[in-house]
Amino acid sequence: MSVDQNAPSKAYGPWGLVLLALIVAEMTGVFELSSLTVAIPKLMTEFHVSTAEVSWVLTSFFLVSGAAAAIGGRLGDLFGRRRLLIAALLLSILGSLVSLTFDTFPAIIAGRAIQGFSGAVLPLVVGISREAVLPRRVPVTIAIVSGTATIAGAAGYLCAGLLIDHSTWHAIFVVAAALAGLAAVLAAVALRPSPVTYRKGERIDIFGGALFVPALALVLYAVTTSNSRGPGSPLVLGPLVGGLALGAFWVWWELRTPNPLISLRLLRQRKFALIMLVIALVCLSAIGGGPLLTPVLLQGPTSAPVGLGLTATAVGLLSLSTSGSTFLLSPLSGAISGRMGAQRSFVIGAVLTTVGTPGFFLFRTHLWLIVATLAVTAIGVAFVLTAIPNLIAEAVPAANTSEATGFYVVVKNTCASASITIASLILASDVVPGTQYTKVSAFGWTVVFLTLGAAASAGVALLIRGGGTAARDSSAEGHPLAGHTPALTSDPSSAG
Repeated sequence: MSVDQNAPSKAYGPWGLVLLALIVAEMTGVFELSSLTVAIPKLMTEFHVSTAEVSWVLTSFFLVSGAAAAIGGRLGDLFGRRRLLIAALLLSILGSLVSLTFDTFPAIIAGRAIQGFSGAVLPLVVGISREAVLPRRVPVTIAIVSGTATIAGAAGYLCAGLLIDHSTWHAIFVVAAALAGLAAVLAAVALRPSPVTYRKGERIDIFGGALFVPALALVLYAVTTSNSRGPGSPLVLGPLVGGLALGAFWVWWELRTPNPLISLRLLRQRKFALIMLVIALVCLSAIGGGPLLTPVLLQGPTSAPVGLGLTATAVGLLSLSTSGSTFLLSPLSGAISGRMGAQRSFVIGAVLTTVGTPGFFLFRTHLWLIVATLAVTAIGVAFVLTAIPNLIAEAVPAANTSEATGFYVVVKNTCASASITIASLILASDVVPGTQYTKVSAFGWTVVFLTLGAAASAGVALLIRGGGTAARDSSAEGHPLAGHTPALTSDPSSAG
């Protein structure tokens, strides 16, 4: 029995309770992503691992999160979004318990990978927003839930900082598990069962949707170990060749599958291909490698070549203040996208990111100038991420918006993983002997790499044509802007 999406909201419980359930669910994934960033210096010290090795705390989460977003969004459409949302939250709890219980670095990476299933949360809560509230409340619901990510991420930094300074990194996983448990309970209580549209015999491309994860993981593993083992080592060449072969097989599989979860056929359209290219490039910039760069600079001891000696709590407070101002400026990006096209908003963001990123190196010894640098790059990132859903809506027919957005999530997480891996490799390439402290030269080359990614994305974005009010209102080409897509998002990876 299907659920009438236009039924009165009382059929699903009070709107406030539904909204609370969706917000807490979204906060879970954002907290898991942001909190461990603050713990990176502590993990490096306690487990005696290099920057390249510790980067897998972030990379493993990103890899699984991308696949979970594509697969979870699709399975939610078929078997019920509420059911899949609760399942994703329970897997998140399991990931926290794995990292907490075994208390080893490999276990932390494994637990983080399991936590990555929370990547399915945002596509699912966006879909639930459309079915669980009155149509007139859908845009504001999606905007509030999506916009929560900016503040929730900063709150995650602050909470993790307080826990690290006054407890241990283990407490982060306790809080993450508790938050996911609360979200699961609220989802079970506040949300009614979602429609099930699965038809017996319908094939679901779960294999193809997940195959890119081991392929990319093998390649990234080869890259991160090449510095310590040597590029000619069989333990480097084996995973590299295996990953490339598996990646080629994945491309072949997705192109021959009639209804793939990750539709590579969309790249045949020039505008969509350019959009995915600029997303890939910008995610190779501070959007990807930034979470690894900033702890090295902000939390590194003043005795190290690079380090301002801030406590984890201070970093959390700094992140919260920066993200708060960024959140308030997000509607400006949406207004620019609406009037002049999402390309203009994206270019502004990419330019701000390009201009701001070198400041991490140039002002590395001046705290207040670094604060200004963080503010500029944060605004740039906000403009970029709020422009992307409208770029996608301008490029594809309305019927393809979900699969195109799912494609975006995969590209974003894949390239962010690659950026983290490359940045970690550069940072670890030149350290103070006997320590893990990065030298100034290695830090500088990392900043150069991240700056080039942002600059390249701005240049390629200038090649994208169309957008603005005319594009939004035009239906002659079958590519109308999705009017329900909110401009106010911090990470609009919706595929619902």
